Amino acid sequence: MSMSIFERFRQGICRSENPADAEARDPLRLATAAILLDIGYADGTLSPSEDDGLLGYLREKFSLTEDHARELVMAADQIRSRQIDHYSLTSLIRKSASLSERIEIVKTMWRMVYSDGKLTENENYLVRKLADLLGIEHHVMIEAKVSVLHEIGQTTA
Repeated sequence: MSMSIFERFRQGICRSENPADAEARDPLRLATAAILLDIGYADGTLSPSEDDGLLGYLREKFSLTEDHARELVMAADQIRSRQIDHYSLTSLIRKSASLSERIEIVKTMWRMVYSDGKLTENENYLVRKLADLLGIEHHVMIEAKVSVLHEIGQTTA
């Protein structure tokens, strides 16, 4: 029977001698990194600014070093390289993160998609879908988008 990426990651935690490694491999962190990485690739390519936004969020939110954040993104990319299961990933996040933490994830998605100065239809669709799966009401998702647009000095979508 094939072991899931989460199970392989958890086994790595058990074998790790460094507590920081175990923290960097937490399933919540992996799920968060995976959906954010999928947002980064929603327009077909992960731009340097999207990569910076992803790594910055992971470092800040989870108090990771640059190396641990990159390790987390590499593991998330393994999930992405298979068929990504948005429902399972967002369910784990929804159960483990507060509403304000989930709203911040959605804001990070908006920051990432706008980091290259344009919003594609696929990016817009994916952020809306993931926000819904994260249990974020539509008007709250729009408020998050407007907040990010103000943050970056853009007044219209």
